[in-house]
Amino acid sequence: MPHTDPHVPERTCIGCRQVAARTQLVRLVREPAPDGAAPRVRVDPTRSAPGRGAWLHPDSSCLDLALRRGGFPRAFRGVVDTGQLVRDLGTPDPTDQWNR
Repeated sequence: MPHTDPHVPERTCIGCRQVAARTQLVRLVREPAPDGAAPRVRVDPTRSAPGRGAWLHPDSSCLDLALRRGGFPRAFRGVVDTGQLVRDLGTPDPTDQWNR
C-alpha cells in the first residue's frame, strides 16, 4: 500500500519551543559582524542561506520569549547580536507577515 501523506518538514520555534511546520516559521541566520564583534542575526527570506539557522514564529510574543529565555544564544551556540533583528522586525513592512 503506497504512502499518500506528503512529508511536512517541522522545526522548533526558539521562542515558545513549539514544533510547527517549516512554512509557518521565519528562518533566522547568524552572519559574521565586522571588527570581531558578536555575530549578527538576520531574517533569511529565502530559508536557504548558508550557515547556522534558527526558526521563530512570526509573532512578537515569540520574539520576546526568545530574547528573555536565551533562545538566541542557545540556538546559535554562543553570543549573538540581536539588536538589528529587533529593529527590523519592529519596523512595519507591508510585505512582511510579522504579527505585532
